[in-house]
Amino acid sequence: MTTPTASPEPAEKPTVYRGPGAFVGGAIVLLFCAGGAVDLMVEEGSADLPGAAVLLLVAALAFAYGVYPAAFSGRDTLVVRNPLRTIRLSWGTVTRMTAQLSFIAFTARTRYTVWAVPVSLRDRRKAERNRLKGLAKQHRDERRGGPRFGGADSFGTPRSHPGSEIERLSYADQAMTEMGARREAWMQRAGLDPEAEPPESAAEKPTISWNVVTIAPILACVVFVIIAALLH
Repeated sequence: MTTPTASPEPAEKPTVYRGPGAFVGGAIVLLFCAGGAVDLMVEEGSADLPGAAVLLLVAALAFAYGVYPAAFSGRDTLVVRNPLRTIRLSWGTVTRMTAQLSFIAFTARTRYTVWAVPVSLRDRRKAERNRLKGLAKQHRDERRGGPRFGGADSFGTPRSHPGSEIERLSYADQAMTEMGARREAWMQRAGLDPEAEPPESAAEKPTISWNVVTIAPILACVVFVIIAALLH
C-alpha cells in the first residue's frame, strides 16, 4: 500500500489550532516582562541587572510556552509545534487521538502531546449545557408545530443543520473531530481501513526537530541570569 499521490487540485490550506487563553496570556506576560526588563535597565542601569535578567527569562518562557505552540492540520500531515520540538506526522502514522487531561496524538510506537490544543473540563461542561439548551429549544419548537417558512422557525430563526453541530463542541473536541476527519479522508485515499492501524509502510515516519527559535532565547536568558548574579 502506498501513500496517496499528489492531487492536481490546489493545495488545501491547513487548519491552525492555538489555545486562545495560553496565546493571549503568554503575549501579555511577554510584553509586560520584556517592557519591565527594559525599564529596569534604563532607569537602574546595572544596579538591578539580576531583576532584569529574570524578567527576560520569564518573557522567553512565556513566548515558548504560550505564544509559539500551534498545531497545523493539513490534508496529508499533522504538524505539532510544541514549545521545544516540532513533530511532523503523516496521517498514515497517526493511529488515534484522545483529549482527556491533554490532547495526545498516538502512533504505533509512541505518543505526542499537542500543547496548542488545551483540554478544559469547564469548556466541555459549557458546551454540554449549550447542547442541552439547543435540544430543549428544538423539542419546544416541535411541540408548537415545527419550523415553517422553508427552513425557519416561527420567529424567522434559521433551523440548525448537521454541519453546525461541531461548532457546539468544546475546543479540544472540535479539534479532535476535525483532525479525525482529515485522517479518515487520508486513509480512504490510500485505500486503507480508517478503523485499522495503518502499516508502517503506508506513510513516512514522524520527523522531529528542535525549535531553535525558542531554545536559543531561553538558553541566552539563563546565561544572562547567571552572569548578572555573579556580577551583582
